[in-house]
Amino acid sequence: MGEVFTIMPAALLLLRSLLIRLLGSTLVRSAAQLLGRALSAAAVRLGSLLRHIWERVRSRESREAILSCVLCILDMNKKVDN
Repeated sequence: MGEVFTIMPAALLLLRSLLIRLLGSTLVRSAAQLLGRALSAAAVRLGSLLRHIWERVRSRESREAILSCVLCILDMNKKVDN
């Protein structure tokens, strides 16, 4: 009878650690999906804002300046990823 009580805590610890890993991976996956959706929505919003600005700007020099800024930002982001 005493052996059952010594085995039970070990089994409970194992189950607890498995549950923590499962919940952790589920939470990480959910957080990653949420972040992906948020970034996707932000990219869509930024794209529509840039399109709106692009349509309002008439001069070629201003459009080139805006495009240069956007390309510079994208290039900086690419360097950070590497």
